[in-house]
Amino acid sequence: MRSTEDQGSGPGEHAMGRTLVCAAAMALGLTVTAVARAGDLEGRSGPLAWRATDVQQSTVTVDGKRHARHEFALTVKNTGAGPLSLSGYEAAISYFGVPMNEMAGPLQVTVPSGREHRLSFYTLLACPDESRACRFSEGPSWRITLTGRAENNPAFTAPIELMLPTDANVPIVRRERVLVRRIQSGPDPARVPATFKPGVILVPASVNGHDVTLLFDTGSQVCLLSPEVARRLGIVIPADAPSLALIGVGSAGGALVQLPPVRVGDYIVEHLTGAVTSLAGFPFAIDGVLGTNFIEAFRVTIDHRAKELRLEAR
Repeated sequence: MRSTEDQGSGPGEHAMGRTLVCAAAMALGLTVTAVARAGDLEGRSGPLAWRATDVQQSTVTVDGKRHARHEFALTVKNTGAGPLSLSGYEAAISYFGVPMNEMAGPLQVTVPSGREHRLSFYTLLACPDESRACRFSEGPSWRITLTGRAENNPAFTAPIELMLPTDANVPIVRRERVLVRRIQSGPDPARVPATFKPGVILVPASVNGHDVTLLFDTGSQVCLLSPEVARRLGIVIPADAPSLALIGVGSAGGALVQLPPVRVGDYIVEHLTGAVTSLAGFPFAIDGVLGTNFIEAFRVTIDHRAKELRLEAR
């Protein structure tokens, strides 16, 4: 990819990271007008007003494999009384709650008061099946953080979150955050009894009110359930449910679904992404796995002597 200086009158392009799973780039160019459309997502963050527009999808071939290219434009407006200097960005991309790629880089852009600056993003997702149309049940989620300084030199950080639709005619939406709530008051951290076996920790939990035994596994990107447990819980897997390769316990891939509420100790966690996958061959009887998308919502202490986990919501 090439990189050119932004002259303020035409677009420049700044190369960003690329992987086989997900690649992204950002094009920069100062604009003075931008027309909002019905369904555009907009908001405010720090000294910036922003809106996401011009969502497009296409199929491209990268390294001999088909990918879905999802792109959109992010327009930011300086709402302050003086000029703002944008100095850098960070972008984290996830799909169905699974982290895919992170990138960061410098910006050298000055936005006068009341003026706008347009940033164009795209990301590539590998098509799950080469023999079928390249489609996904939802688009990638973005967390973009812009940093800079105002005229009187105070630093600012402006985080922006959105999820792209799978169809350009569907409005851009905000993805629901993982929700953590404590159902019983008590001292922090909450104590959860656990079973310690050689190299593993088993945790009693409940999913949608049904008792289950879950493996505590920081090596799994998402929570996992066996197909038998998923059926018992009434979890329906859509025919077009996405499938991603999994790291850690489980088979090579699993169908991704949104899980019912998961309770561990005094905490209930909602809006978790989970994968339904075979756990056959594991030496202990387990119903599923507590993955990092659950674990990262807490500060966790593992106490081998007391045979317990201590959880404190972040």
